[in-house]
Amino acid sequence: MAFLFPFFGLGKVEASATDRALALGTPTLEHLDAPEGAPTFVAGGKQTRGALPVSTARFEGALYSSRGRGYARYNEDGAALFADEAGELYAAVFDQAGGLGGMVRGAGSEIAAKHASRAFRRLATGPAEAEVPKTLTEHGIMGAHAELVAREEGEVTTAVLAVTRGDSVHLVNSGDSAAFHFDAKGRHLGQTRQHEIPTPYGIGALTHGVGLEPEGPNAEAYAWDLAPGEWVLMASDGLLDSGLGPDEWGQALVTAEGPEAGLNELVQRVLRRMTLMQAKPDNLTVVVFRRRG
Repeated sequence: MAFLFPFFGLGKVEASATDRALALGTPTLEHLDAPEGAPTFVAGGKQTRGALPVSTARFEGALYSSRGRGYARYNEDGAALFADEAGELYAAVFDQAGGLGGMVRGAGSEIAAKHASRAFRRLATGPAEAEVPKTLTEHGIMGAHAELVAREEGEVTTAVLAVTRGDSVHLVNSGDSAAFHFDAKGRHLGQTRQHEIPTPYGIGALTHGVGLEPEGPNAEAYAWDLAPGEWVLMASDGLLDSGLGPDEWGQALVTAEGPEAGLNELVQRVLRRMTLMQAKPDNLTVVVFRRRG
């Protein structure tokens, strides 16, 4: 059954050998003029069949993004995972708010992903002393916000961006996507704050987001120290509303053989829950990475 029913979320989730090789061969940011052709840039309705790995001498990670199960026939989420020549990682997750405008499904999150990638490349090719949170906010978050507002289509997307620097990771977050910090044993250490409030209908309402007017993005910055073996997980609410919690996410990661296998195991559980109506149907996007050692 594992190979007969992966589409329905009941079978094994795994990228093909070809997709994995392409992901591992993704050019570093210094040599990536445009992100659209990179396998680890998933936006504009694209999906992955399984987790796509990225590896450097100091970090290893993986990316997954799909339309999920039982929600829609398109993927409005976006994600990116890149490395630079120094072996630092650059990661992002986006979740376009359904029903908030836009003539093309997923165009808002794609625009935000492109701005984030340009901010990543600016950091990778610019001076070492560049302020990471400032660059991510001004050129990634606010650049995307200005373009979405100018389009006048009402598009709104969440955005969580992360960049490693040495033994630390710098993050900025806007909207109800989030990032989580785990130790080497999978224990939950901390997380970013979600910009949402509960509603009587059982779903959250964004208080801030990229493209949201008049509230704006109000991006918040974080910096976490990463000890050897520690993890960062970034996700859209397809994971956050899955009925599984951080303790279960962390254990799924650390009991597998590396980020790729751990992420495949985690999203397989979530897709199964969506299929069996144990979790809210939604697009599902998750990026994970850990410091080696």
